[in-house]
Amino acid sequence: MSGNKSPWGSGSGGNGNGGSGGNKSPWGQGGNNQKPKQPQNRPTENPLNDLKKRFGRGGSGGGGPRRTGGPRGGGALGRVGPFGLFLLVGALFLLFSCVYMVDQNEEAVILRLGEYSRTSASGLHFKLPDPIETKEVVKVTDERSIDIGVNKDNLMLTGDENIVRIAYSVLWNVKPGQSQAFLFNLEDVPRAVSDVAESAMREIVGKTELEPLITDERDSVASQVQSLMQEMLDEYKAGVNISQVEIKESQEPRQVEQAFLEVVAAKQEKEQSILRAQARENELIPAANAEADRLIQEASGYKEAVIAESKGDASRFVSIYEEYKLAPRVTRDRMYLETMEEVYRDSEKIILDDTGGSGVVPYLPLDKLGSKPAKAQ
Repeated sequence: MSGNKSPWGSGSGGNGNGGSGGNKSPWGQGGNNQKPKQPQNRPTENPLNDLKKRFGRGGSGGGGPRRTGGPRGGGALGRVGPFGLFLLVGALFLLFSCVYMVDQNEEAVILRLGEYSRTSASGLHFKLPDPIETKEVVKVTDERSIDIGVNKDNLMLTGDENIVRIAYSVLWNVKPGQSQAFLFNLEDVPRAVSDVAESAMREIVGKTELEPLITDERDSVASQVQSLMQEMLDEYKAGVNISQVEIKESQEPRQVEQAFLEVVAAKQEKEQSILRAQARENELIPAANAEADRLIQEASGYKEAVIAESKGDASRFVSIYEEYKLAPRVTRDRMYLETMEEVYRDSEKIILDDTGGSGVVPYLPLDKLGSKPAKAQ
């Protein structure tokens, strides 16, 4: 080309300085016998390459060769980087802090900045992350037990001023829907249940006599104690349900146990004597009633017979009197003869006839007098 011109511009052939007539290129000016400078293989400084470096995709930049030796920047952790890992951990923390599961036998009380917010039943629920909202899990259906007087003498005064040794157990649980009251209304719920149990038991025992308490009214006393405990805990708003009170032991004190056994034996003997007397009574009274009925019936029969006989005698007398008025002598003779016949019917009789004439000596069987003749069979 004329004037030694190139596509990059014109320049002088043998001039060593870079004047206006020198050889110019896009890379700058060069003197005589100097080759033009070549572009360097390094990335241009821009925000995109800087961000790639921060996230682990380092290299020589542009189209230069990759660095060798050491792990490549193409793995998962290399792609995420420390900042992305921090974001991932934060997201997981928020997820586990906001989502919670409540079991079937539980309730969760949610507190927002330490103040009660709501109660969650069983299932999957969401809340604000900690520490904005926190949860307190309460097992509402699990039975809790308190034993009182089991390993020591728990002495109480009965209604008849005797002393009894009582040991009992109380079964209780949290009322469904009352977890808030259970957590916040009382400071120590198990201690409160124990104190209420002792107070209620002493009140009921103080109204009950010793003998029924240690024999056949233990279940009744336990039921009364359960009702009284529930009433008192409801007044305290404890959120507690008393499911059962069981009296395991109700006995006399150990110091007077032998005396109580003797009293019990005497009472049993008394009851047995009463039962024997009642059995004898049940045997004699029906027999006496039967005998009385028989005597009453005999008396009634005798009464009827006497009345009938009297009426018959009266009727016969009236009829004889009517005959007597018609024939007085004949009637008198007949009455005399009938009377004498009645008198001498069963007597030994000797009849002497004075019409036999004089000179006849009557025969008197004196040897046979006094001996009764045999009755005819």
